[in-house]
Amino acid sequence: MRQGYIREPEDVKYLILYSLSLLPFTITEEDLLEIVLIDDGFGYFEFADAFHELLKSEHVSAVETGGHKEYLLTLKGKEVVELMEDQLPASVCDKAQAAAIRVVRRIRRADSIRTEHRMNSDGTYTTTLTVRDKNAELVSVSMLVYSEQQCRILEENFRNNAEYVFKSLLNMLLDTDKKTDTEER
Repeated sequence: MRQGYIREPEDVKYLILYSLSLLPFTITEEDLLEIVLIDDGFGYFEFADAFHELLKSEHVSAVETGGHKEYLLTLKGKEVVELMEDQLPASVCDKAQAAAIRVVRRIRRADSIRTEHRMNSDGTYTTTLTVRDKNAELVSVSMLVYSEQQCRILEENFRNNAEYVFKSLLNMLLDTDKKTDTEER
């Protein structure tokens, strides 16, 4: 027997609508699934059925974004959330809110990190690694490397460690106590 509070199809639908109401932007189905699967009372197939019914009933709308679909709560869906405000147990609401915060942080972090590379005329590559905030580049570093594989390694490591790289670079450049090679001579 499954555990959890959310078992009925209507409860799954409401949890989906509630979760979408917590988000400040459109979201992919996979990210929504990560937020919604917080209760052991239902699984992926129940989510998929409920989600597609909400799309069909126009409580949720699909938006084409960059070649893939993202989803948002419609006015009709917002009305349902307002009407059924107290229907979910507080523990489920707390878990949904925590999951939404995690997903939003991950999405915003991913949006702030940019990597790209291009092949140069001599067969080398230039890899550019950038951290942005909403309005400006915080740091951008371009490096010359000798293979596309090196580009991919640099880009992957940067995506995984961008905050550490940024902080280390900033600390290194602001450190006035270190002597340069010219000062030692």
